[in-house]
Amino acid sequence: MSTKIPVHDSLFRLAQVGSSMGVQLVQISGLSGGNRYQADPVEFGPDHATRLAGADPITVTNLAEPADSDGVLPAGTEAVAIDVEGFWIIYVRPSATASSLSFAARVAGSLGGAMYRLVEQVSEGATGMADKPGGMSVAGRNLAELSLGPGAAVDAGTIVLVTAIADQQGGSAQQYVFDHPEYAKYLD
Repeated sequence: MSTKIPVHDSLFRLAQVGSSMGVQLVQISGLSGGNRYQADPVEFGPDHATRLAGADPITVTNLAEPADSDGVLPAGTEAVAIDVEGFWIIYVRPSATASSLSFAARVAGSLGGAMYRLVEQVSEGATGMADKPGGMSVAGRNLAELSLGPGAAVDAGTIVLVTAIADQQGGSAQQYVFDHPEYAKYLD
């Protein structure tokens, strides 16, 4: 009579469903849209640090983020990707400190009411700001308009400071807000 306890290895089982590769260590290189990212395969080097593996990039889907809004994982995030029925999936939640994430963004346009499309910026020194390569493009609310009423009042091209706040409705999604009092220009 065997006293061996059966082990259910779900990761191994998931890895066997897809192609012969099954599992791949990847590094996020940019957002493709929704909860899908471009990712480069990585491997461990002799110093035990990760390095690019030289293979073609793949598209991965982050199951920890909703598919109907843009993901928030920064470029450089590493994850284990699993090939499931021909789709590469990862499960990476934003860090606990992500609720304090702040970044400069350019208002790309109004989405109606107090909601705007925002594009992450980087400083170009004395010349100003520019779109961050591989940066986030997210929808965010203007707190000033939430207080004063909708008006699509912030002009495209305006640079604002955006703060990510945790979604208290459950899940791991982040909400983005900024406070720009431009709404007052319509009250003359």
